[in-house]
Amino acid sequence: MKHAFLAALSLALSACAGPLAKGPSVDLRLRNVVLYQNGLGYFERTGVMPGERLTLRFREREVDDVLKSMVVVEQDLGPNETPSTVSALLPRSGQAGGPEDPTEIELVFSPAARRPVSIAYAVPTAAWKATYRVILPAKGQKEKRALLQAWALISNIGDEDWSEVNVTLATGAPLSYVSNLRAPAMLDRPELKGVYDGEGGALAPVLAESSPGADADRDGVLDHEDACPREPGSASPQPDRHGCPHAVRATSSEIQILTPVPFDKGSDVIPPRARPLIEEIARTIKSVPHLRAFEVEGHASSDEAGAADLAARRAAAVRAALLQLGVTAELVTRSRGAEMPLVASDTEEARQRNRRVLLRATDVRHAQTPNPGREAPAVTPEAMEKAPEGAASVDAVAGAFRYAIANPVTLPKKSSALITLINRPVAGEDVLLFRPDPAAPASATHPFRAAQIENRSALGLQPGSVSIFSGGTFVGEGVLTRLLPGQRATIPYAIDSSTAVRATSMTTEVPVRVVSLFRGALRVEDRYRRVTVYDVRPGRDVPETLLIRHARATGFEPQGLPGCTDATPDACLVEKKLAPGAPQKVVVEETRLSQREIPLVQADSERLSLYLKGSSLPAELRARLDRALALRRALDAANDELDPLRRRRAELIDRAAELRESLRTIERTPQAGKLRQTLLDRLAEVARQSEEIGAKITQRIEDVAMARAELDDTLRDLIIEGR
Repeated sequence: MKHAFLAALSLALSACAGPLAKGPSVDLRLRNVVLYQNGLGYFERTGVMPGERLTLRFREREVDDVLKSMVVVEQDLGPNETPSTVSALLPRSGQAGGPEDPTEIELVFSPAARRPVSIAYAVPTAAWKATYRVILPAKGQKEKRALLQAWALISNIGDEDWSEVNVTLATGAPLSYVSNLRAPAMLDRPELKGVYDGEGGALAPVLAESSPGADADRDGVLDHEDACPREPGSASPQPDRHGCPHAVRATSSEIQILTPVPFDKGSDVIPPRARPLIEEIARTIKSVPHLRAFEVEGHASSDEAGAADLAARRAAAVRAALLQLGVTAELVTRSRGAEMPLVASDTEEARQRNRRVLLRATDVRHAQTPNPGREAPAVTPEAMEKAPEGAASVDAVAGAFRYAIANPVTLPKKSSALITLINRPVAGEDVLLFRPDPAAPASATHPFRAAQIENRSALGLQPGSVSIFSGGTFVGEGVLTRLLPGQRATIPYAIDSSTAVRATSMTTEVPVRVVSLFRGALRVEDRYRRVTVYDVRPGRDVPETLLIRHARATGFEPQGLPGCTDATPDACLVEKKLAPGAPQKVVVEETRLSQREIPLVQADSERLSLYLKGSSLPAELRARLDRALALRRALDAANDELDPLRRRRAELIDRAAELRESLRTIERTPQAGKLRQTLLDRLAEVARQSEEIGAKITQRIEDVAMARAELDDTLRDLIIEGR
């Protein structure tokens, strides 16, 4: 029976003398490597010892990690045999010239090992990286079956070639720490301060502030190199376009005008500054012969009169300009008026962007059969499925996945290799995903094109870039987060500007019931109803499925949410089937119940009646509450009458004061006798009306006092237990 024992390992610090040895015997070579994604590597050597001593060469920065993790196993020992004692002779920290300089550790076996020995250790190395390819099924294919390829990039950054090494790639991030085991341990002591301190200046270098330079539009191109310093753009080899946005882009189904034709307010004349843009549009149309007919859509802003007619004239102006530049494709104009704003805002900048023209393809000609002598696209799920997988097995160890590479790896030092891990069919399809993302401003009104895949295997997929292929060609790139078995991922790879989505939301409050009543404090329950409407205008070449990521409001619960999948506490994906060019409306309703407490004497009588209507109460209790409600209404009615009466009396008091002042003015005028009498009669009438209103006010105050007293008496011992 074979046994393996861990040799007793003792470490002795010494300085290596003499020339550097050539390293271990060829029989004690590197056989197994495990690479982790956090930059750790586990290395295992196995073979026959050439003698009592074995010299291992490492870089200076690796020595302390080797000391922390090294294990030495002498194999095939019998039950009564004692393993060798192993000592390690190593240099002190810092004796090498630099962290990358070679340093040796010498292992001494006493007595000499007579059987195979395994030596294993963990040191920092290059992390392996995952990258993926997803080949989507053809449009209209009945079976939603895509192909997933997972690749791993591994690097041998050491000074030793890997020859026929068994490589395993591990996920997860085992904890590891930097430590200096070789340095003498000096314990800290309190520092004597304040006794010998002198007056001084800086305790450390004081550095100057530095700045890379101004970048006003934050596009990564500094202003002194940016040809468009106020517009975010991208790098370009042409100095006059460096840092400028692309003006026009061609997709498989439309010509996207990324820089709108700058029409002036109320004008359909193409200004001279827009001529270069029109010329670029013409060149782009000529460069895509498969797009043979277009709708030229005109748009206007909300502050322009006759928006529909103005938008039509703008479209006609662009059409005429393109025809003059030699465009032979069919161009049909269409007016959208102000109904589809690009930016929903009332600022002048937003309105200027809404005055635009867009070209949409209406005739996309695809080849029905391959051209003679030309092969059909090779990047299809059926063709790529034939490639072999690189992972022989996948195991779950300590909460992580380990991919064992099927064949031994030979990799020269200072080089890298790309290895296929997974190549298998998965449930997947091309979808639209409406999920506004600040990183992609256009996603606020246009959905993403996305590849949706479902991991039905026992394999865990790690984060990495994803290249998406469809129709035999590359269509975009996405990013995959960790995808565990049984999970589904929807990976955005492009923006579909041919489809528009507009979301509106409204919340209303509805009284529900009385919960409890104690000492005149009424606890009631309200239902808040939140309705979100998504207006969808699909393009003419869209996938059949749209997923809307609906963010759930705090505390709200969905009511019959249509097609909700992948629900989380924060959101869910609402699924909707689409037909090209057919507008859709998706309505999401959510509700939230909320309780609050109000004094019954202050409750609105009309709203209180709604709470009572939704409550189930005993007849006697309901009768007493109805009486309290009637008293509350009488109280409200009396209060409602008091306010206008008080205002009218104040007006009469002011009128009486005016009449008295007029009488004093004409008091000594003999010929004003007739006027004096008229004023006296009016003053008497005002006094009479004021007295009558004063009596009514007194009566209403008494009514209010009596109603309140009776209401207080009715509520004094009225109790409703929590329901």
